[in-house]
Formats: sequence, C-alpha cells, structure tokens
Amino acid sequence: MPDPVPKERAPLTFTFKNIGPIKKAELELGDLTIIAGRNNTGKTYLVYTLYGFLTTWEDWPGPALRKPATHAADRSRRRHQYQAFETICDLAGDAGIAQVPVHRDTLIRERQEAISALTRRFSEGGLADVFSSPPERFENASIGVRLDTEFPRPDQQVDGTDPEDTRWIRYDGANLSVVARQSAGKKPIHPIALRRRLWRQYLRFLFSELPSDPFVLSAERFGISLFYTELDFRKSQLVDLLQKYGDAKGKDDDFPFFLIDERTSRYARPIKDNIDYTRSIFDLRNQKSAVYDERFFNDIKMMMKGCYAASRNAIEFRSAARGDQGFAIPLHLASSSVRGLSDFYFFLRHVARRDHLIIIDEPESHLDTANQILLARLLARLVRGGLKVLLTTHSDYLIKELNNLIMLSRSFRSKSKVMRKLKYSRDDCIAPERIRAYVAADGGIAKCAIDRFGIDMPNFDQTINEINDVANELAIRVSEDSTD
Repeated sequence: MPDPVPKERAPLTFTFKNIGPIKKAELELGDLTIIAGRNNTGKTYLVYTLYGFLTTWEDWPGPALRKPATHAADRSRRRHQYQAFETICDLAGDAGIAQVPVHRDTLIRERQEAISALTRRFSEGGLADVFSSPPERFENASIGVRLDTEFPRPDQQVDGTDPEDTRWIRYDGANLSVVARQSAGKKPIHPIALRRRLWRQYLRFLFSELPSDPFVLSAERFGISLFYTELDFRKSQLVDLLQKYGDAKGKDDDFPFFLIDERTSRYARPIKDNIDYTRSIFDLRNQKSAVYDERFFNDIKMMMKGCYAASRNAIEFRSAARGDQGFAIPLHLASSSVRGLSDFYFFLRHVARRDHLIIIDEPESHLDTANQILLARLLARLVRGGLKVLLTTHSDYLIKELNNLIMLSRSFRSKSKVMRKLKYSRDDCIAPERIRAYVAADGGIAKCAIDRFGIDMPNFDQTINEINDVANELAIRVSEDSTD
C-alpha cells in the first residue's frame, strides 16, 4: 500500500563548521536520513555532534536560574528579553494558571533569541563535552539550526511530561495560556524550581519540532556488549579505593581522585550513553514500548534466527539454529552480528516511542548481505510506524534495497502480482519524500538526488563500476592468453 507521507514537510536544517574533518556542512533532517562516504570523512563527527545537541538542548537553563522578580521595577527591566516567559512566570507563580495577550512577533523574537543562545552555548562548551576532548580542539567549531516550520501556529500547544502535575502551554493566535498546577496533596514547589520547570516547558513550546532524547547505537556497541560488565567491575574497584581514602584529599593523597577523574571521562557522550543503556536493560525488561504492538523487534529475531533475554546476571541469546531444541548462550559468546543488534532489539521492545529519533552508526556492520537487505526493510517499517532514523553507512546493499522500497511506493500495473513474485509484503515501501541522503567528502557533505527510482548515490556506483571494469579486463586477458 502507498506510504502515507505527513502533510507538513517543513525542513529542519543543521549547519556544522570546523568539526573534525568537516569544514562546512548543511544537513536537513528527514524521516530517514542517510550519510554515506568513505572512511574518515566526518560522518561520525556529524552524527555525534547532532546527538550531543539534541540530548542537551532542553537542559539549557536560560533565564530560569534568575530569582523571581519581587518588585515592579525588576519585572519591567526583565521584559526586554523573553517577555512572554517572564510574564507567565509572574502570573503562574501566584495562581498556577495564567493567560496573557501576546503578539506572535514577540514569540517569534523569543524563539530566535533562544535558538541563537542555545547553539552558541553548545558550540562554545557542549561540543568538547560531547567528545570528551579539550575545548581547544573545538575552538572555532559551531553548530547552527534553521527552523522553517510555521511558528507560532494558532493551535500551538505543548503538554508536560510529569503525570503527577498538570502543566501545559497553549497559544490560540492571540493569547498565551499556561497551567502549572500540582496534584493535590503534594508539597508546594519552590518558586525557583517552578521557574525551571516552566522554562523547560517553554523551550519545548518554542521548539516543538526539535527532537529530544534520541537513542544512539554507536559503532562501539560491539565492544560494549562484551565489556560492560567488566567496566562495572572496574568502576566498583575505583569506588572501593576511594572509600578507603575517605574524605582526605590533601596534596600527597589525591591520587585516587585524580585517577577517577582521568579514567571516567574518556568516552564520547554517545558511547557513554550507549554503555549506560546496556547496563539498564535488566531494569527495562518488564515495560513495553509505545510501538510494542508493531512487533518491530521480531524482524531482528528473524534476521538473527533467535531472540534475546535479559536476566539479573546477564543478557542471553537464545538461538533457534538447532531446530526445536535450540540453545542459549551469554551475549558475550554470541556472534558479532548478534551482539551488534542486541541493544536495538531491547530498544524496540521496551523503550521506543512514536517520533523517537534513532541514530545508528553503520547499522550494517557485521551483517551478511542478506541481513543488510532485511535491515533496510526494517528501517523503512520503522519510518512508516512514526519513528525517525539517522544513520551512517558503507552498505551498497542497504541503499539498493531502499531504492527498491522507494519504487514499491509507486503505483504501477500488476503491482500486487509483482510484489508476490518478488516476495515483498504490502508494507515494504517508503516514499522518497521521507528520505534525505548525503555523501561525506572533501570536508563537507553533498546532498543526493532522490526520485521515484531511488537515491542517486554515485560513490557506490563508481566503486562498483571500477571493480567490474577491472574484473572484465582481467577475464578477457585470461581467456585470450590462458594455456590451460
């Protein structure tokens, strides 16, 4: 069946400057975004930078750390910046509810001020934190965001995330309404804490199209599945050592503190978050994701011919390779392909939600060509199911299968018959409008053309043509001159 593309397709564009091998690049985020290219061209730098920004933008305190204004003169001085926010804070802080007339130009200005401050803050300090590197390595680096969606919409609204509180912000085209009430019986919230909560909510209102809390599968996921228990053991040893030293941190006895500072921050943030997620799988095993009923995780079971199980002691892979008997092995003894998809399996089963952004560094790693093709179909299904995917890849098979799925999204004669013949299901398709594709090279990224026949990714075609030309030339020579 046709892939239903969302009506609103306003682009969300990020710009990058002087980040690793990337001198200058512009990336528009689609429902499925692909970055290909040769090794060491900056693909991982781009996705790690984007991951770092999207995991931290909601935490920017902005004006929330200011103490509440108690005098009219103080309130008047503040209203030259974030006027709408300061006004709703003043009113909602007293009554838990506020409605104020706000001109849309005021909201537009505050949105522009906030995104400029956000990206500047991240560029100046956040980048170094994401990569666990000295700040001087990113001295001239920056990220920018261009928001082209209509704002504010007449029905713009964002709801709170705490189920115990009633919090929302709404704009009806003329008035900005805020409700910030706590459940009955709860201890009243401190005014400064209320400001922080309202600011976080206001940021979500200003940037409702910005993804937050993305999920990452780093290229190091294969090692994480092997060594995360050992990392926990090492961490426990360091904690024991610190306890022996107590609180004394004089000049001559600060070695363990220096050691833990030096040894616990060597990983880039996506890798650390990947480690933390793997550690948390046991605690997640009894919850169901928002897309659980779609059974996306069954695609991974089919690819690996088995399933995963988390216990208090370890993660196991239960293989069906021996037929009905099967067998179970600890994850660290399983194949690299099994280990590489384990976190993805548990994420789809226990964590994923609609509109969740999944960032995957080289998802095809350690997969045979047949499973790379099945993976392309799973990615298309995820996008159709409402999730978003950003990936880097070296896989020609993955791209070519996505091209097949793009062609399957079109109407053509005897389509059902052709799909049965080629062994596709009715949901194996993806509209080209959902996809953005790029090739990283020469310090930037080049946008690929996408049409009804698929993604034009010339780097793969050029390499394949070259090796085919070599093979044909050698075959001709061998056939002409062979004495066998």
